[in-house]
Amino acid sequence: MATKIQQTQADLVKAIADIATTMPLARTMQLYQFARFLQTHPLPTEETFEEIAADEALWDAQFAATSDDKLAALLAAVETEINASKTLPMFDEHGEFIEHQ
Repeated sequence: MATKIQQTQADLVKAIADIATTMPLARTMQLYQFARFLQTHPLPTEETFEEIAADEALWDAQFAATSDDKLAALLAAVETEINASKTLPMFDEHGEFIEHQ
């Protein structure tokens, strides 16, 4: 089992690197910043790979059951907030997560 998970991790690392090489620098920086966020905010020890996979399956099912109209409305609301500068950055210029009060 550990060997399969390690192989999967190696495959994922390669896939992420392949994706990063095709992106503009600004997007690659965002990918790096998000990876640093994940690195500094590890999963709780009680959460297993199987539990994560089950949770992802639940989210996928809920997403698939959501109508395109509702998703479009949510997207429009988010874009309105972004365009009105009502959002805050998640990371500073060094890729460190910003804790907003």
